[in-house]
Amino acid sequence: METLIEQIGTFLMGLFALAQGGFDGVNQVTGLIIALIAALMMPTWRSLWGTAAGATLAHILVGVMRPVLDGGAFVLPDIMTGEFWMTALALFLGYAVVIAVFFFIKTLLPGVSPRRTRAAH
Repeated sequence: METLIEQIGTFLMGLFALAQGGFDGVNQVTGLIIALIAALMMPTWRSLWGTAAGATLAHILVGVMRPVLDGGAFVLPDIMTGEFWMTALALFLGYAVVIAVFFFIKTLLPGVSPRRTRAAH
């Protein structure tokens, strides 16, 4: 039984380290701008995971296109490696946290969040 608890603890520590690495990747100017735009476009809490996935995709696309805009060559990321997918998962978790914080702040501001109205029947 102790082995199972140790394995769960190790898994959770690894997941926390992955989320922390993703948060560090998001906590840059580009990532914060993407997260802010995503939070402003997000309609409800239910769409947090989809919005975080879209923000992760936007982050990867910006990473691919930035060297091209600087005059470099167009190079696609190597999506067949585990490192790419671990980085994408870390970014996804980081974006989920940052977008949730921004959306929470958005819900507190009057006039920014759309008001829900009941339909008259």
